[in-house]
Formats: sequence, C-alpha cells, structure tokens
Amino acid sequence: MQLENFISQTLKQIIDGVSSAQTYSETKNAKINPRTARMDGKATDYSFCTETYVPLQGVEFDIAVTVIEKSSTSDGGGNMGEISVTSASQASNQNSSVSRIKFKVPILLPLSK
Repeated sequence: MQLENFISQTLKQIIDGVSSAQTYSETKNAKINPRTARMDGKATDYSFCTETYVPLQGVEFDIAVTVIEKSSTSDGGGNMGEISVTSASQASNQNSSVSRIKFKVPILLPLSK
C-alpha cells in the first residue's frame, strides 16, 4: 500500500471510530471530543469543558500496524480456506513493515446524577 493511501485510510477509520463513539456517548451522558473543550494555557495536556468546568480525560491510542507481503511458488498444491496444501518443493519470500499510529481523543466522562 502506498503511504498516501495508508495515511488516508487510517485517518478515515479514526474519524469513523470517533464519530461512532460520539453517537454512543450521547446515550450515556458523555461527550467525545466535545466542541466545548478548552485547553488551559498554563497547564500542558490539561483541557476542560467550558459548560461544566469538568476536566476532560485524554484517551491515548498507540497502535502498531504490521504489513506482511508474502509470495511463494511451488510445484503443485492448492489453497483450501485457512488450510494451505503445498508440495515438498516450495520457495517463499516474505517482507514485513511495522507502522505506528499514535493519537489522543479527549472525553468528557458521564457526570453522576
């Protein structure tokens, strides 16, 4: 996969995940990445809700994505679902790469009633 496509797909999936969580959070009196969030200029990594003045929690994600490219040749055999059947004469080549994705989502947790 090209880097441009990887970045685009990753960001789209993050947006879709946050959007889905926002819809769910509305049913639980919580807010994901609320529009009322403000950062405190004096304290790094501190944000709060301007409506309630309750601190927001930051949920951090650190995800490792591994891509494995595998090619193989053999003198016969076949593929049956998850089971691979090959002959004794087989050559394979494998390349892998790991990418890390880190991001943080601010959350206003539900207030007690």
